[in-house]
Formats: sequence, structure tokens, C-alpha cells
Amino acid sequence: MRELLLNISLVAIAAALFRMLIPESSFRKQVGFLIACFFITAVISLVTGADIDFGGTDGISFSTESRITDFTGQTTAQRKRAIGEEVSGRVSELLAAHDIYPSKIYVIVNISDLYSISINEIKLVLPPDADFGRASALVEREVGEGIQVTFEVQ
Repeated sequence: MRELLLNISLVAIAAALFRMLIPESSFRKQVGFLIACFFITAVISLVTGADIDFGGTDGISFSTESRITDFTGQTTAQRKRAIGEEVSGRVSELLAAHDIYPSKIYVIVNISDLYSISINEIKLVLPPDADFGRASALVEREVGEGIQVTFEVQ
């Protein structure tokens, strides 16, 4: 509390010195207003930034501590799911156009800390009688090199 009062006193002295330095001109009122705004802002900042405990009934406490909720993990997971569903849908349409019907399609999506998105693997779960060679050629041609296409028999 003592430190808070000392800081407010120093701000008041600085504001008074600034007011004395204002030259006689047509801008005297505007500059005076700016100094008053500085003083009020500084006092509010000191009071809200202080940890005051009056030790009375309820003990009022001002603190600059705030809780920040980080939604990065949730949005990254949602984005991965959305990308995976979109790629899975396109692969499913491609294969269905050639009479190949996978029971499941897994898409492994990676989003780095720099928000770089990459697809590492597409895994198709096909029935035993499916044409794996044709399915592989279709999917690899569509997704390009660098993405691993794997199969699992249902």
C-alpha cells in the first residue's frame, strides 16, 4: 500500500512539472488535458496493477493476473478432423467411380507448430475381393508422391 501511494505521488509530481513546462500558447488547454489524461491513466494503471488487501471484512484484492484459455489444441484437432473427412470423402468418391468400395478410410493429417498442414498416410480398409492394385494406382495418382497409401483387409 505504501508503494502504491509513493508511485501515485511521483506521478502527480511529474504531471505538475509537465504542466509548469507548458508554454503560453493557444494549445495550453489541449496540452493540459493530455497531461490530466496521462495522470488519470497512470493512477488507474497503478491501482489496477497493485495487489491491495485492506484486511477488512472481505479483503478487496486487485490483481493483473488473468486466465487465458488456449484453444489452439482444440482448433487444431477440429481442423485435422475436417481435412481428414474432406480427403476421405474425395478418395471415397474416386474409388466408388471405379466400383471400389472401402469400408473405412483413414487419413493421417499433421499440423505443425507453424500451421503447416501435411497428409502423411491414407489407409484404406477394403474387402478381400477388392482390386488392391487398381485402388492403389487410383489413389496414388490422385494424391501424388510423398503420401503413403496403405491397405488393410477387412
